Amino acid sequence: MLKDTDQTVRPKSGNPYAADAVADSVQKRDSLKPRLDGQGRTADFFRSVDSAPVGVSVARPRWVQDVALVTFTFLAIILLALPELARATLDLAIPRDFVGFTADRMNAVLPVRTFLLSFFLTYAVFAHGTFGKRTVLAFSFIVKFAIACILVDLAAWASWRWASAVWPVHFQQFLVGMAGLAIFPHTLISQARLPISSGTPVLRGGKLHEYAILFVTGAIAALIAVLVSTVYAPEAEYLRSIALLGGMGPGVFLAQQVMGVQLALIGWIRNQLSRRRAFAPPVAVMIPAHNEAHQIRETLLAVDAAAARYKGDVRVIVMENCSSDDTAQLAENTLAKCEHLAGWRVDASTIPGKARALNRGLDLIDESFVVRIDADTVIGRDALRIGMRHFATNAVGGVGGLPLPHEGEGLLSKVRAIEVLLRHGFVQVGFGAFGGVFGLPGMFVIYRKTALDEAGGFTEGMNGEDTDITLRMASLGYRMVADPKAKFYTETPDSLAFLREQRTRWFRSLYHVTAHNRDVLFRHGSVIGNVSLPFTLLNGARRAMMTPLLIYGFVVFFLFGGVYGHPGFATVIAVIMGMPFVLALFVLILWRRLDLIPILPLYMGFRFLRSYYTLGSTLSLIYPGKAIERAFDAPKPRQKPPFAS
Repeated sequence: MLKDTDQTVRPKSGNPYAADAVADSVQKRDSLKPRLDGQGRTADFFRSVDSAPVGVSVARPRWVQDVALVTFTFLAIILLALPELARATLDLAIPRDFVGFTADRMNAVLPVRTFLLSFFLTYAVFAHGTFGKRTVLAFSFIVKFAIACILVDLAAWASWRWASAVWPVHFQQFLVGMAGLAIFPHTLISQARLPISSGTPVLRGGKLHEYAILFVTGAIAALIAVLVSTVYAPEAEYLRSIALLGGMGPGVFLAQQVMGVQLALIGWIRNQLSRRRAFAPPVAVMIPAHNEAHQIRETLLAVDAAAARYKGDVRVIVMENCSSDDTAQLAENTLAKCEHLAGWRVDASTIPGKARALNRGLDLIDESFVVRIDADTVIGRDALRIGMRHFATNAVGGVGGLPLPHEGEGLLSKVRAIEVLLRHGFVQVGFGAFGGVFGLPGMFVIYRKTALDEAGGFTEGMNGEDTDITLRMASLGYRMVADPKAKFYTETPDSLAFLREQRTRWFRSLYHVTAHNRDVLFRHGSVIGNVSLPFTLLNGARRAMMTPLLIYGFVVFFLFGGVYGHPGFATVIAVIMGMPFVLALFVLILWRRLDLIPILPLYMGFRFLRSYYTLGSTLSLIYPGKAIERAFDAPKPRQKPPFAS
């Protein structure tokens, strides 16, 4: 290994050309070394083969989604204008927003259908595939969406015809909107080239108490929403007018948040009970590392500090994965200085890919519990001790924690802190209330080794191997625990390129993981397959549509404000920002992070940047021309029959 030196290199002979030869040699050597930034990182250190796995994704330039948004804007204007032009020039009474039947079919109130149609057509135009495949994709969107609209309108007509009950047009549009959120992921998963089913059997069926928790909390939330809209009608109207209750009344917006608060409380209590017993068996810490020379030292020292507070043995294995910097050497130097480890090893892999490095690491582990830590993650001093306590219960297969950003990394780290507290410090805890946790971030997660082996190890060649393995373990009957008391600290992207690469990879993984575990969806009564995963898919679709929805809201408000009585400006802002803002404020107060409250407006804006990257991640999926080409058999080298697909 070449090392820098301050010593002057001198020729050994009197050859006058020797000095020039040596100088050329040194210059050549230096030119081969990767250039480092001010933090000792190589250029594009965050990119790897996992940035766009071959076969199931493609790296697309940013301008694709930029042009897609511009196209969406013009298409939406055209579709909104068509009924008005027909009325003005042809004197045709064409219903607005493609509504077939309502109490007032001439006033759709909320042009939801036009938005979804514009979004679906734009997505099909810019999807990655042949012209023929993109045409088929557009046709698929249109047919499914037309069927959904017809069914909703027929139901409204039947209610009016046979029950003398008129559905509010808002309710019809809400149902169509929910159908649109479901159509988007369904079409992507059925048409894109994605991993085939893992073949993991779904052994964990639904439990009565899990569904009872959902039913009771949902009923209480609905009751509170009804009370607010009736008993406190003036107050609710005021909150609606300032965009805090959805712009159309409390209803679903308030009920969803009230239900979430109840579930988070139950999940918190369940975590308290789960970690009540001490448990400290030997553990092996596995750290995959690719170009992490700038961070690996802090990561390893943090593990050593956590080992000092953990009563069992801690052994560390660093899986160096084709780095172009000095990651391996720095890891060895740091590990040699650690004082509380029972042993350590640095293993170099010649085949790129995080999942491959992880599977290689599993071959080197005999301990009953495996701790996976990313090389840019610093775990808290009590993370091991707290996380391992949950494994005193044999049913627990995996435990994750709270992935906070490193302090002092600028405004983006504060925005990330709000995002983490909402997702992992609130929503994920709520999922735990009814056994619905299925994804644990791979930055820091503890596995039961027998569960890992039974599930077949990590899947290679796709994004989201961390969520995939925990979902397969959950399907086998193991419980996943998300305990925010086990804190760890992760690197926050410090450039838009880094952030885009990270979020594109994260958001794309939703479709990779869902396709690979499609057997769990709506089968066997699984609460994960019936509730958690569908909710996550709907939320993913909503996130992809947020930025187009904001654009659409401004188009309707400024260009068609005289046509549609709704949405008012408050409605547009409320749907996108209202209740999320209130919920974020509540969570920050709950976590006593009052210092982050001034950052909330910035976080609300960040949600649109996140939506922009989400849309880009879906456009990076591949749509092959033939149905047979959609199947991608993701390698699972540790999986054994009978589960191998």
